[in-house]
Amino acid sequence: MGMISRFVFLPLTICLLVITFNEKLRRRVIAMKGIAALENRLGGLERLYWLAFALIMAAGVFTRCYRFLELPLGVNQDGTLAAAEAYCLAMDGTDQYGRSWPTYFEAWKFSQMSTLYSCLMIPFIKVLGLSKLTLRLPMLLVSLAMLPLIWDFARRIAGKEFALCVLLIAATSPWQILQSRWALEANLMPHVLLTGMYLLYLGREKRWALYLSMVFFALTPYAYGVACFVTPVILVCAAAFYLARRKANVPDVIVCVLIFAGIAGPYFYTMLINALGLETAQMGPITMPFFEKSLRSNDMAFTQDNPYFQMLWNLLPHLGTWLCLGTPAPYSALPWTHSVYLFMPPVFLVGIYSMWSKRRALALRGEECPLRDGGMLLLIWLGAAMFCGLMIGGVINRNNAVFYPLMMLGGWTLYQMGKRLRTALALVVAMLVVSFGGLNVTYFTDEAYQKTVGDSFHQGLYQALVDTWGWDYDRYYVLCLDDNAHKTFMTGSVMFAHQIDYSERNEDRELDGPDGEPTGWYFTERYIFTDYRDFEPDPMECAVYIIAQDQKNLFDPQDYLIKDYGIFATVYPRYWAE
Repeated sequence: MGMISRFVFLPLTICLLVITFNEKLRRRVIAMKGIAALENRLGGLERLYWLAFALIMAAGVFTRCYRFLELPLGVNQDGTLAAAEAYCLAMDGTDQYGRSWPTYFEAWKFSQMSTLYSCLMIPFIKVLGLSKLTLRLPMLLVSLAMLPLIWDFARRIAGKEFALCVLLIAATSPWQILQSRWALEANLMPHVLLTGMYLLYLGREKRWALYLSMVFFALTPYAYGVACFVTPVILVCAAAFYLARRKANVPDVIVCVLIFAGIAGPYFYTMLINALGLETAQMGPITMPFFEKSLRSNDMAFTQDNPYFQMLWNLLPHLGTWLCLGTPAPYSALPWTHSVYLFMPPVFLVGIYSMWSKRRALALRGEECPLRDGGMLLLIWLGAAMFCGLMIGGVINRNNAVFYPLMMLGGWTLYQMGKRLRTALALVVAMLVVSFGGLNVTYFTDEAYQKTVGDSFHQGLYQALVDTWGWDYDRYYVLCLDDNAHKTFMTGSVMFAHQIDYSERNEDRELDGPDGEPTGWYFTERYIFTDYRDFEPDPMECAVYIIAQDQKNLFDPQDYLIKDYGIFATVYPRYWAE
């Protein structure tokens, strides 16, 4: 599929765009024998709108839901910590280090983590318990909810045909599909931002929607900290635009500022505390913590060791890559594509130019229509996301606010193609359908790809921990490399799989077993984290061992039962198994 996308679909898409938007070429093509008749036939398909809508939605839901607990193999390390934090909050109202409802998790200690996704998990944990299901389900449901929401957003801007084009791009998007199954807390931010933008657009005429949008905008930094670069830019530009267009007045803006500040204020104060080295602050149950170490402060261009403008210059090529393709990382993309299909960047770029031109023409004529406001909000949104890319750089998950506005602007290109040359639109739709089919085949049947992603997600570790939880043992030896980050991750993995809350980890009470009954053991008595380099196992010790595959030679199969779990294995003495 990669060769087809790059050397067939990409040049074909460029040719179709040139023909469609060049009036002379378009007229010549339509005048060709058979094309006019084909155009008329394709126009008759409009009566099948709701059938197409249902098929697109069904395909999108299927791809996101099918085997979602199984694939991707393993559990992402940030997802593991998010689940451990969520369980501690649900049980004790603190994070795993004992802080009451922090605005930002200390998580890795040297690197922090956002809180909103963990909070979103709490109701699911309360009802369904802590498991891989309750880790992944919130992200899946939110991602699914964004499909009808982005459709309705587009419908209100330029009608249902435009909305269907946007829905097609969103439902078949590699980025939207893969992130819906990943449960990475950073991926929540674009969804919260999309909801805020949708309500902001409705707020042109409905004040309740305008004020409610501020709630979602204020939640974006809690979803992922890079929203500090995206959301304020959007809100300042949107406020100026709404005031100029008389879609809002000064009292409205004041109310919006108060709502946003009231909700997002604790987060921004946390950033101020860490920027100035102030002490941890408390506001009722909410903790605004100071962190001794934070690598995240070095993620921004102006905090790098290099001079700012030199760093900014180095980031510019990356911004173009994100805008056009996204990332080739296996957990965010397919082996033969990036976060978007390789032939889609020209569609996005034409959409940006076409939307700008159309909006400008409406403004010059003084014509009032939803597109005039909606188009500007989309362009503001995209501009803010690009600004974030310049400020952050590096990893696509820190810049994924760019994808939803690109989807809508790409949908605008398809919508214009449908009005100008339906045959060209049909060919682009066919390429999307073929690529979407290829995505499903690769994702669900390519074992090499699945293993690559699984290795990145510590395939087998979670299941090994879960399966051995109820075994009869006194000690639990867990692989831990000789660094603090790996110990933090393995500790979080144990807490997630064995449902250990803060009071148990802090040894305020005994550990509970799978049946919920106290085991008589405390955390540091039962769990030993070791790298196994100088380890000599005792076959008479009643212990469970979680090891890497290359450490199996430490254990004599005559003395131990060994079972493989992906890139890990479990070991148990035969003496205690008999």
